[in-house]
Amino acid sequence: MKAKFLLPMLVLFTVLSCSDKNKFRQFDKFPEDHRWQLPDKKTFEFEIADNTKIYNLAFLFSHIYDYQFNTIPINFEIHSPDGTIENINESVMIKDTQGKELGDCSGDICDLKFIFKKDIKLQPGNYKITISHNFRGPYLPNVLGVGVLVDLVK
Repeated sequence: MKAKFLLPMLVLFTVLSCSDKNKFRQFDKFPEDHRWQLPDKKTFEFEIADNTKIYNLAFLFSHIYDYQFNTIPINFEIHSPDGTIENINESVMIKDTQGKELGDCSGDICDLKFIFKKDIKLQPGNYKITISHNFRGPYLPNVLGVGVLVDLVK
């Protein structure tokens, strides 16, 4: 009798505790040509209600395995509820110095999570994050999609 009650409660607790960690997650897939065009800026909007929590902001990048570049130039524009705009330019590492993929790869698809703001408090209100790239060509090739993850740290 106890096992019949405890097992479902343990599963429910595990599911609820895991689902609270991701405050916001959105991912946009690209068309079948897998090209992220230079003028194609991706915008993600979310709301924060609790300013007592600590968050990480992460860039999600899905690409074809054995990506031809070790780094990619990514721009983050963060619009806060108070009207301030923060611009962050990062060279996101796709491979380490030995050429090993830094993302989680399965088959010919790799998913990379890159934290661009770590352990921060966010004021309550609506946020908008716009992501773009500064690749030298007209498009960034072999990109399956990009997204944003707002992770609850504590």
